Amino acid sequence: MIETLVDITPQNIFLRGSQVIDFHYKAGGLEIIISLDGVSPDFRVFFDWSHSFRVTDEGDLLKMLGEQSGKILVGIYKVEKSSYLEWFNDQSVNIRSKDNVAHYLIVTVNDVVDVLSSEPPIITNYSK
Repeated sequence: MIETLVDITPQNIFLRGSQVIDFHYKAGGLEIIISLDGVSPDFRVFFDWSHSFRVTDEGDLLKMLGEQSGKILVGIYKVEKSSYLEWFNDQSVNIRSKDNVAHYLIVTVNDVVDVLSSEPPIITNYSK
């Protein structure tokens, strides 16, 4: 099954050259901090209810890159036909099937963050 990536990056947010510089997980909420210069925080991606997440070095995802014909660009995506979501549903014996869990993918120049969440991400400019 080849996954389909649907770009959901807001049009007013440009992630070219972006890097994950921090993330926090607490009580089901996942906050990912993204920087354009690798130092200063620029954007916050927040998932109000995440069921599972993983962070992978983009250089280790050669199979995914091949399946996408080398066209995985920096951005935020919703993944259709997700093998990660399929694995999660199998492991949880479909207990979350009514929760509308979806697979989201955050691609930066160095990392790829996969998130399974019942809620879409809230993407904002970073401010403390």
